[in-house]
Amino acid sequence: MSDGTDTGKKYREEAAGPKRGLRCRICTGCGRCPGIAQDGAAQGKLHILAEDALMGTRLPIPGSRRLAVADIGTTTVAMLLYGEDGSVRDRYVQVNPQTAYGADVISRIRAAEDPKAAQDMQSMIRGALECGLERFSRKLRNGEELYLVLAANTTMTYLLMGWDAAELGYAPFHASRLSGAETRIGGVPCFVFPGLSAFVGGDIAAGIYACGMCGREEPTLLVDLGTNGEMVLGNRERRIACATAAGPAFEGGVNKGVWGADMISLLARLKEEKVLDRTGLLSPEYFEGGIRIGNVTVTQQAVRSVQLAKGAIAAGIEVLLDRYGIVPEKVDRVVLAGGFGYYLKPEAAAELGILPKVLAGKAVAGGNTSLTGALLAGRRILAEGGCAGLQKCLKESVLCTKVLNLAEEAEFEGHYIGNLNFE
Repeated sequence: MSDGTDTGKKYREEAAGPKRGLRCRICTGCGRCPGIAQDGAAQGKLHILAEDALMGTRLPIPGSRRLAVADIGTTTVAMLLYGEDGSVRDRYVQVNPQTAYGADVISRIRAAEDPKAAQDMQSMIRGALECGLERFSRKLRNGEELYLVLAANTTMTYLLMGWDAAELGYAPFHASRLSGAETRIGGVPCFVFPGLSAFVGGDIAAGIYACGMCGREEPTLLVDLGTNGEMVLGNRERRIACATAAGPAFEGGVNKGVWGADMISLLARLKEEKVLDRTGLLSPEYFEGGIRIGNVTVTQQAVRSVQLAKGAIAAGIEVLLDRYGIVPEKVDRVVLAGGFGYYLKPEAAAELGILPKVLAGKAVAGGNTSLTGALLAGRRILAEGGCAGLQKCLKESVLCTKVLNLAEEAEFEGHYIGNLNFE
């Protein structure tokens, strides 16, 4: 099957990736893309919402303070500024400068054992936030002041606050500082979301808040996929969370030229065309050199990387379902978070077995749920004139969320092996 055949042509659009909405030519995985939600089961229509996709309606920002929100990722820092009418007034995104100390959290935890390096990383991330806030300050009108709400994974929160991160990098991976915090960034008052554990952080706590899990009777599954895959299943009474390593497979690191969500669509298409079998093997004629699709070549190695990541995510979902005591059919909705989730086709994910097939029709793209949670929290803080009420709410949310360490779950290995096939 050459690049010039009809079958090769069918893959060109998927290889190039969709060109719609706010998608950048080069995706950094910042997840600032708006979400997609289903507009009523009867109509079955899809509509694109603003960054506060999960709220359904735009709400004004109370008072004279303008709300800024930030999501500190291991790779990317994303920030939004909201106007008084609740619309996005400005955006700021940059690569997390701490990448100079390593691309992953473990590298930075090890580096932070040197007090000078820890201080440098704290200055780096605060400097990045200050750049965003300085930009936002130029958008303010007379009499307006900024207030910042941010969420981050646990390691990023520790490094931002200047806390000793050593405990996060060694078994039993205990995090002693998980409460919400208040600080100032460049003179701007700031609320920092609490974390759930050493490996499930404030970004996921913000996602839970954004999804409204704490007020819903029906179970929601939140899936945030990146280098790590964090998942939460539950409702207002109880929630169970976990995290599993996915590697670069969902962030475009396995095949240059093809971003992760597009790779999932391509592999699902190859499987449908019988070029890729259920065990993850390309047809014999493509096993050595891969298959040319558009301007990229999908290799057997790339397929294997996706397969391993897929197995970990699917196994994590199954463990959550088992521990929660429900079957997939009982899940009311699946919220796919982040930039990957925005462009992931649920049907393709189900075809490869990332999601149970019964959940494909229940999946919605939530956009950056970390930023949405920060937006909701910020509105509450400004409306109430302080964060005491929010702190109490988030504390109860954390207490009602049990975090599983999948390495200690006896059934995880069996689920993982059982989910390696594309089915």
